[in-house]
Amino acid sequence: MPPSLRKVVAAAIGGGAIAIASVLITGPSGNDGLEGVSYIPYKDIVGVWT
Repeated sequence: MPPSLRKVVAAAIGGGAIAIASVLITGPSGNDGLEGVSYIPYKDIVGVWT
């Protein structure tokens, strides 16, 4: 494999990994992530919003 092709393939793999990770972290709607976790603020026992 020529060195130039090797660099292009490595860059494509890296870019794909970043794209997959960003989708898993943020989710399709931008705030829910892979498992649908959403953080809703609430008041703790002393009344501080957490």
